[in-house]
Amino acid sequence: MVRASEEDRRIIPLRNYIFDILEKKKSITLSELLRGLEKDVGRVSVSEVERELMAMEIRGILRVFASGKKDQRLELVNPSG
Repeated sequence: MVRASEEDRRIIPLRNYIFDILEKKKSITLSELLRGLEKDVGRVSVSEVERELMAMEIRGILRVFASGKKDQRLELVNPSG
């Protein structure tokens, strides 16, 4: 899924927004990520975000850990480069 930026109408993939948020925070819960995405791009579905997260995890960009009963902790694999 892609989102259009209001300023210049470029098409930006959702994974770029996810990566930007993770790059700033280094470690974040899924619910925090969803709130951050809602601020940046508007309403997004959980399944859409989870699909992007799974692709990013397969590529080795991030790790997903269980955090509590329903939440997940996300962290970049090598945030410093």
